[in-house]
Amino acid sequence: MAKTKTELEKRNVTRLSNKEANLLTRTCLRHALLGLLESKTLNDITVTELTKKAGVSRTAFYSNYQTINDVLNETIDEYLTRLNDLAWQAINNKEDLFYPIIKELYDHYDIYSLMLKVDIEKTAFFHMRDYIKRTYPNINTETYYLLIATIGMIRNVALEWIISGCKESIETISQICNDASKNLREEILSKI
Repeated sequence: MAKTKTELEKRNVTRLSNKEANLLTRTCLRHALLGLLESKTLNDITVTELTKKAGVSRTAFYSNYQTINDVLNETIDEYLTRLNDLAWQAINNKEDLFYPIIKELYDHYDIYSLMLKVDIEKTAFFHMRDYIKRTYPNINTETYYLLIATIGMIRNVALEWIISGCKESIETISQICNDASKNLREEILSKI
């Protein structure tokens, strides 16, 4: 006797594991939050509105987050991690350190400019400090401040570039960052 297929089997749909479902939920919520931030302030966004935009239930939201700020913080950490990974790949491959970072900013201009528009940039800077402390827990105070100085310089150049609409080429901005931070980078690398 032939086994009767379920509706999901007929449509060739597989069920997600809990881990996969949570990842999908978190991704949908992060993207929905960025979409809502295009027209609203963070304080004006409700959990109901966010879950509706993301297409997930309130239960799914609260299974993954406690507050909307948690969604924002995870989003910021995701982009900081991506930028950090690009920087370390460049360092380890002896490549131009800034080109991949500036290209990332250019490729995701809409997201980074949105972060500036809704004043997330200040929050992101403080997350960067925390990220450095978590990622490099054993660095000494001098190296920590050298990293902060380098990040601050890059941040200011990148902010101005994004605010002005990325008019200069990726190569030009990369070279400016490279030239301005060369001594700091050499000092940091000698200490890590």
